[in-house]
Amino acid sequence: MLSTIREHADSWMIKAILWLIILAFIGTIFYSWGMGGSSGTGGGAIATVEGEKIYQQEYERTFNNLVDFYRQQFRNQFSDDMIKKLDLKTQALEALIQKKLLLMAAQEQNLKVSDAELISHIKELPVFQKDNKFNDKTYRDYLQFQRITPGEFEDNQRQALLLDKLEKLFRTNTKVLPSEIREAFNNTEDKAKIDYVRFNNDHFQVEKSFTDQELNDFFKANDKLFEIPPQIQVEYVKVEPKIYLEQIEPREEDIQDYYQSKIADFRVKKTYRASHILIHTKQSEIEGDSSPEEKQKQAEAKAKVLATELRGKIMAGADFGETAKKHSDDPGSGQQGGSLGEFPKGTMVSAFEKALDKLEVNEISKPVLTPFGYHIIKLEGREEEKIKPLEAVREEVIQSLKEIKARQRVRRTAKHIHQEAEKSSDLKSAADKNQIQTSTTRFFSRENHTLPEIGSQPQFFTTAFSLEENKISQTVNTPEASFILKVTGKKEAYIPELKEVKDKVLAALTERVNQEHTLSKFKELEQKLSQEKNLEKMIQGLDLSIRHTPSFSREDSIPGIGNIKEIKEQAFTMNLEDTSSAKVRNRFYLFKLVEKEAAGEPDKEQVKIIIQQIKQKKSSQTFQEWVENMKARAEVMIDKTLL
Repeated sequence: MLSTIREHADSWMIKAILWLIILAFIGTIFYSWGMGGSSGTGGGAIATVEGEKIYQQEYERTFNNLVDFYRQQFRNQFSDDMIKKLDLKTQALEALIQKKLLLMAAQEQNLKVSDAELISHIKELPVFQKDNKFNDKTYRDYLQFQRITPGEFEDNQRQALLLDKLEKLFRTNTKVLPSEIREAFNNTEDKAKIDYVRFNNDHFQVEKSFTDQELNDFFKANDKLFEIPPQIQVEYVKVEPKIYLEQIEPREEDIQDYYQSKIADFRVKKTYRASHILIHTKQSEIEGDSSPEEKQKQAEAKAKVLATELRGKIMAGADFGETAKKHSDDPGSGQQGGSLGEFPKGTMVSAFEKALDKLEVNEISKPVLTPFGYHIIKLEGREEEKIKPLEAVREEVIQSLKEIKARQRVRRTAKHIHQEAEKSSDLKSAADKNQIQTSTTRFFSRENHTLPEIGSQPQFFTTAFSLEENKISQTVNTPEASFILKVTGKKEAYIPELKEVKDKVLAALTERVNQEHTLSKFKELEQKLSQEKNLEKMIQGLDLSIRHTPSFSREDSIPGIGNIKEIKEQAFTMNLEDTSSAKVRNRFYLFKLVEKEAAGEPDKEQVKIIIQQIKQKKSSQTFQEWVENMKARAEVMIDKTLL
């Protein structure tokens, strides 16, 4: 998916997909609250919020929904490593905690959702529409696929509507001042360009050898830098599903049951293969003093005339692909003869897909209007939605069942080992009885606990550092394995002898000297630039180069530099040809203002857009601050052993 986006970054279709992903990410925290929900009270309570319980089943469903959501966005780019990097476990729990607090707040505000509001809302959801009308069969089929009852779904939708009402309280009370409009307009429309020189804080190297005395003096003055932190050694049992996979042979009835319960996973969406020619509606080409609405109508009429003309030529024998290359306003597909490749239903905007559904294979549509302009569409192939039969997915089902049953066996085995070890305090003996080996780690610290044999398992290390010496831990269950730990050794923090860390001391001293020399050189260049204002002359012979930025605003990230507030603020307060400097983290910048353009005055349409943007931003900030304050005051208890 990511490679497709890179190749067709200018395509109208790819831009639409990107915006859908961005909007979806913004709404991720609410993902599990409405369409499939997180109701259910199975399992133990994983957390309590002001006494209200969040159950294990509720948490797991929310977590799984989040994983599915991101998997749908990234497809084959998605990996288990992404789950860790995005910290989806924490996201899921935070979402549920926030949901509980907001529902309590809605109750305090006496907000309610009537049955009429709920019914109207559900009937308007696009997923349940057929021929622009609510379709009860589609509704029931959807709930069956999601494996939830109408009652559960409607409860979740009622909660989502309540939360929307609560957020609207903040939107309706937001005011915008004229000074805020002016500031927002200036922030986006004031423009500047700078020339700059950039180098790292160790750019200027010092060729120097250090004596043993200098190393010793530096080490003594900075010995805390080289302190070895407290360390522990852990004996552990690791029970993995892979050791049981080959032992498991699912029964035929289990295969049938699993297939039926997961049948939604085997649904293959309707797919199309199509090409198109896009003619943009260009208001900017319409002259005169007409209103924007009238100009849009004229632009649409002009685009339709051209699209009709092109279709006529194609119907008369002109090659569709060559016509697309010459005339399509979609650069991504136009260069490919209009080809959009194969894509599933739901990828394109509604009007485009409705036109596709009316076409026969190899038929060419009349001009179709969408928000992007007029399209001439050629349907090249279509595969109807279908459910893969069991025989086609039998091996996949068997493998899934094996993995499920292997994980269940892992949990049972780990539980038996834990029970035995707690009685005897002998982890090895308990593991031997269950035919599992024990292992012992090297000594490791909180700061340095890279253990290849354990991998990225935060729960393992959290448990290890909370254990008393020679005590048996509770079972640590992760998606990859189950662990039982016993701390068998501890070392207190200590300052090592110089000979143990001599290489580190030498590297640190060299880095310190280079940084001091670079800082001194920066101040020298800073002074020289303020006097001569000549970047090119200043850097001669210094292995540095002058870079030039395009125009940027206060709201932009400066191309080549980044979103550095200090540099942007200086750039917009400087006069032309003025110079300045900045040190940001581990980099130095010397720069000169070479172009500046004032914003001017906003027109009525721009003011209207700015007011909406400010209202949305202020209300969102106020709402989020209110939620954060509510979370800070609330009594939230989390059982991390269940995460």
